[in-house]
Parts: sequence; structure tokens; C-alpha cells
Amino acid sequence: MTNERGVFSTTDRLDSGEALESARDRQLVERLRRLHDLLTDRFESYEIHRKAYLQAGRRMFGAQEALLLRVRFLQEEAVVEAHDGGKLNDLVSVSQDLEWVFRAVDQKNAIYSKECTANTGGLTYNGFVVRGYICSPVFVAGQIYGVLCFLRDSPEQDSFTDEDIETIALMAKGVAKMIELQRAQPVDQEKLRAGFATEGVKTFEEYVQQARLPEVYGVPGRVVEVLQKRIGRSSLSIDFIAEEMNLSKRTLQRRLQQQCISFAQLRDQVRFHHSINYLIEHAMSIDSISASLDFSDRTSFTNAFKRWTGLSPSTFRKLFRDYA
Repeated sequence: MTNERGVFSTTDRLDSGEALESARDRQLVERLRRLHDLLTDRFESYEIHRKAYLQAGRRMFGAQEALLLRVRFLQEEAVVEAHDGGKLNDLVSVSQDLEWVFRAVDQKNAIYSKECTANTGGLTYNGFVVRGYICSPVFVAGQIYGVLCFLRDSPEQDSFTDEDIETIALMAKGVAKMIELQRAQPVDQEKLRAGFATEGVKTFEEYVQQARLPEVYGVPGRVVEVLQKRIGRSSLSIDFIAEEMNLSKRTLQRRLQQQCISFAQLRDQVRFHHSINYLIEHAMSIDSISASLDFSDRTSFTNAFKRWTGLSPSTFRKLFRDYA
């Protein structure tokens, strides 16, 4: 309604604002119901469940393409684990340097952009060009697993809203729970009786998998090789590793940083890998293991092992000595 001068009154503007806010509230409630259904409904398979999340997100965000990416921190490409849409069917991986992948991982929060060009993170594939996106990192067991992405090819569409950000953040949590449930192993009753199913303790096979040597190449791969060769024989200090590689310490650090890897991470993984062998297969003393892995003392090794497994070395050995 307008007054005699044809101007909308303050009351009219308030009514309009309240109506818009009410519509947004209804939309958010509807989304929450849909997300609840996705989380609690039974699906025939993990793949079908995953697809349902992507289809729902595309409708909610007006996106043409949806991707669930698995981030690989020691590689340059993220794997396309799932897709929904018409143009990116055969896409198997994308560069982790793309703006909409890198930002989600780096900021560890949901992100969006109404406009995106090929020079700032656009993806051109099979006729599809990313012009806008909304993405969220997916955390599984407290670690970044990947990125949930919904992509638009039209910059003329409306910008994303606060409700969209809240929705995709909740959706990412649902996807994470789905992945965790899919990964869950059935309880081994024999281990349960033996006390191996203590809350927070993994199976021995899971620890071995966790302690695998990193699959890296180039400079990081060479660092792992040198560390392996020096285990139990020489210092594992970065100064000595760099010297053996004919590099300065600063150059080595810079080259590792270019691949988003630190020397400490690589050394930790090599130490973790060998510590399990020493504890279980070789039954070495804690002091001997500490010295072989070039820790300053027993306490330093114990603290590191607790950080890797949540268990002290002696407890770990007691639990899993039967696997030797």
C-alpha cells in the first residue's frame, strides 16, 4: 500500500521485511528437515547415500554441478570421489591449487564466491566453466578429509546467503558422519573379551596402516629415503639430512614448503613407522628405541608416541605383543 503521494509507508516496508525473513526461516527449516532425513534414512549403499547428499545440495544452492573431493596433502591433485550433474561425469581429479579447493582447506570454513574466472580458480571441462561456487571442508575424525563443492556456471545468479553457508556447513558434517559410519569396522568379539576394544584404541592393523611410510616423490621422497638410511645409525637432524642431500637447510625447507610438507611431518611419519616395528616385532627396550629414532631421551619418544597413537609405548606393546 502507498499513501496519497504514492510512497510506500514504513509499515509496508516492515511488513515486506518480515515476510522475507519469514520465508527465509521456512526455507531453513525445510533444509534442516531434509538434512535430518539424509543423515537418518537408510540407503542401499554408501554410493547411493553419497549421491543423495550431492543431489540435495544442488537443488538447495541452485548449482549445476556437485563434487565430493578427497584431499591428498602429499599430492598435487584432489580425487573426485563423487559427482552429480551433467558436465563433469568423467572428471577424476582436480588441482588442489584451484581457488575453491585451496580456500576451503586453508580457511577450514565454508566459503563461497558469486564470480569466479578461469584465472582465479575456474574449471573448464566438457563445456562447463565455474563462475560461482559454495564449498565446505569435510572433517573426518578431526582431520580434513576433503571438500564438498557446489558449482555454478552462471554469474548472473543470486549471491549465496548466510543460510546457504549454514546449510553447507551442516551438510559437510552429515557427509563426514556418513564416511565415518562407512569406515566403521564390526566389533571383533574375541578382541573385545581380550580387552582390545577399549574406547579410543584402534586395531593393530589400523595402527600399521596409519604408520605407513608416506608415498611421496621428488625432494620429499628423497628426504624419506635419507631418513630411512640413517635410522639407528646417524642423526636425523634436518641439518645432516640437508647436508647429505647436498642442499642448504633453508633450500630444503623451502622446497618442502612448496609442496605443503614440513620436514618434521616426514620425520615423524618415518619414526612412527619404525617405532611399531621396534616395539612389536623386535621387542626392543624403550630406551633403545628412543636412541635409534634419534630422540633426545626416553620421555621425548614417549610423548611423541602418545601424540601419534594416544597410547604410551609400553601400553601399546602390552596390547599388541601377540602380533609379533
